[in-house]
Amino acid sequence: MSPQKYTVSQLARIAGVGPDSIRIYERIGIVPRAERSSAGYRLWNARDVQYLKWIAPAKHAGFTLHELAEIFRRYRTGSPPCRTVRDLLQRKLADLDRQIDELSTLRTKLRRVLARWKGRLRHAAPGEFVPLFDDLRDVPITQTRAALTRKSRKGGKP
Repeated sequence: MSPQKYTVSQLARIAGVGPDSIRIYERIGIVPRAERSSAGYRLWNARDVQYLKWIAPAKHAGFTLHELAEIFRRYRTGSPPCRTVRDLLQRKLADLDRQIDELSTLRTKLRRVLARWKGRLRHAAPGEFVPLFDDLRDVPITQTRAALTRKSRKGGKP
């Protein structure tokens, strides 16, 4: 009896992604190059399904698809990527700590600005223009804020 083979659509269903994602995963190396059926359909074995089960939690932890592709290629060649994975996660945690510090500093500065704005608006006459945005010059633009802005423009979750 031959082992179970999976098509693009079956793998997509298992991974909870569209078939195009599976094709991209194959192209960048997250899943190995598929065998082809006599009709030309891509076919993967059951072992390849495991890679797909790791993608969502790894992406949620901050791993990129290209990082995962490199890790999975190493894994498939028999070279344990465990230390590489640990080192990547360690760097991701350090980056996350830096972003949290930046965001905390930003929150503190924005709270001060908001307090100034409330005071300025309280003393402004009805209909008077108060140049509030001038106060934002003192708020540093951080890499974190720029990344959040890019994500929100693309429709991603910040």
